[in-house]
Amino acid sequence: MTHPGVSESQYVDPTVDLHLERITVPIVDARDRSAAVLAVVVEDPDSFDVPIVPWPVDGGRTLDPGTGIEGGTVEGIFSCTWDDGRLLAVNDAVGGRYVIGCAPPERDASSDPLDRAVGHCGDKVLLWHLNFHPDGGQLFWSPDGHPFVVPAAPVGGDPDLDRVVGLYSDGTFGICLRPGVWHDGVYPIGGDGRFTTRQGRVHARVSCDLGAEFARLLEVPLCPPS
Repeated sequence: MTHPGVSESQYVDPTVDLHLERITVPIVDARDRSAAVLAVVVEDPDSFDVPIVPWPVDGGRTLDPGTGIEGGTVEGIFSCTWDDGRLLAVNDAVGGRYVIGCAPPERDASSDPLDRAVGHCGDKVLLWHLNFHPDGGQLFWSPDGHPFVVPAAPVGGDPDLDRVVGLYSDGTFGICLRPGVWHDGVYPIGGDGRFTTRQGRVHARVSCDLGAEFARLLEVPLCPPS
C-alpha cells in the first residue's frame, strides 16, 4: 500500500484531532544499551561524522564504490517555541518550518495563566507525525547544556508505534539518529529551546501522519527517565 507523504503546508499547519487515542512513549536514557540500535551517543559533536548512506538501486547492479554519498552534511540551528498550544520548530540547516507537537487538550483547562498565555505544554507533548531520512543520520545537541528528548522508532517500512521511545539527554551529550530511524524533532524539557543539528545535505524525507494512518497520537513525557 502506498501512503502519501506530508506536504510543506501540512507541516506548517497540520490538522490534528487531539482527542484521538494516545500511546504513551517510554523515556529511555540514550546511553542505555537498548538505545544503540536507534542512535549514537555523541560526546564531542565537533569531531563526529554524521553517517551518510548511498541510495538503494534496483536490479542486479550496485553503485560504484564511493558514489551516492557525495552530498555530505549541513548544519544549523533547530529552534523550538511554544505558541498557542503548538510547538513550532525552525530547522535552519535545511530551511524547514514545522509544527512538531501539540499540548494535550486537557492543558487548556490549566489554572496557570502563564501556561495559557504561552501555550506551554509543561510535562508532555502530543506527536502527530514521524519521519525518517533514507540518505543519512541526524545529530542533535544542546550548545548550552539544555536537557532534551528525541522520539525514535526502529527502521522499517512503517513506524511501529508500540516500539517508539523517547531518547533522553541531560544536555551533556548529543544524540545522532541512525539512517532510516523513524523520529520527530528535538523536544526541549522545560519550555522553549535552541539546539544544533547536523544532517544529510540532500535531506530526503519519508513521513507518516499518525492520525491519518493509525488514528492515534504519541504522548511523549518531557522529563528524565523514571
